[in-house]
Amino acid sequence: MSSVGSTSFFTQDQNWFTSQSSTSATALAATTTALFSTPSSTSGTSTDTSGAESSLLGSIGLTMMNASTGAAVLAAQEASDRTNAANATNVKTGQPTTSALNVASQVTVSGSLSADFGSTGPSDAGAYQFLTGSDLQAAFKAAMTGQQSNGAPIDTVTVSGNTLTASTSGLNAHPVFTLTLKPNSGLYTFSLDNPIDLKASRLDQSTTLDLSGLMQGVEANGATISLPNSAVIQVHNGTGASSESAGVGTIHEGGLAYTGPDNTPPTTTTTPAKPTPYTPPINPLTGKGYSADAGAAAATFGATSVLTLA
Repeated sequence: MSSVGSTSFFTQDQNWFTSQSSTSATALAATTTALFSTPSSTSGTSTDTSGAESSLLGSIGLTMMNASTGAAVLAAQEASDRTNAANATNVKTGQPTTSALNVASQVTVSGSLSADFGSTGPSDAGAYQFLTGSDLQAAFKAAMTGQQSNGAPIDTVTVSGNTLTASTSGLNAHPVFTLTLKPNSGLYTFSLDNPIDLKASRLDQSTTLDLSGLMQGVEANGATISLPNSAVIQVHNGTGASSESAGVGTIHEGGLAYTGPDNTPPTTTTTPAKPTPYTPPINPLTGKGYSADAGAAAATFGATSVLTLA
């Protein structure tokens, strides 16, 4: 008697899962192709768009994708154009902008001193030097008359090596500028560390610092030579159009921020109250104020007393 072969339930289940997996993979691939198929080939100037036309997105989908990409490129180009236009607007007559991005270049200026040393010639120890002692203090006071930084007078000068530092004193003492001098060549560099107070205005405002008197030429025999108009610096507020003079160092402090201490006490001041003038009380007998005047006292005492006996 022959037996008929049979398949177990487990085997049937496995076969079913396998067939379903194969069917799902085939369907997924077909769906992906239908959605995202692209032109398959390009020949000369014609393009095979059968893949795109047979997809669910079709040529409309490709158009939308191309339009989106084009919009992104256009937006980037417009942003670049706006940036270039803004930069071009900020450059006026070669003047730096007030942006802090260019502070290092706009608050530093270099120049050179010159002197006629005649037949004697310059000193080997340094043809150009800063004044010293009381001479330097007097020259600095004259050069800084009326100049302030953060509301404080620029009234202090020190020299260390070949560098002069100008500062304020008092509660908010801070350096304002440095002046570096090369003794042999006479080359100098002025650098503004903190703003010099200028009138607030949308127009150009400036002040002139003549630092020539802080330095001198020295001949080989030790004689000194004054250097008039050798180191003149114009400080501008960084706004508006400025007129720059030939031979004068020009800086724009518009982007320079104050970096000194902030120890200024409150600006509110208390004004002592004025004393209230004394007003004498009213005498009920006369209806007038009491007074030390003899006549007024006599008028008071001349009244009839209601307690006088007959």
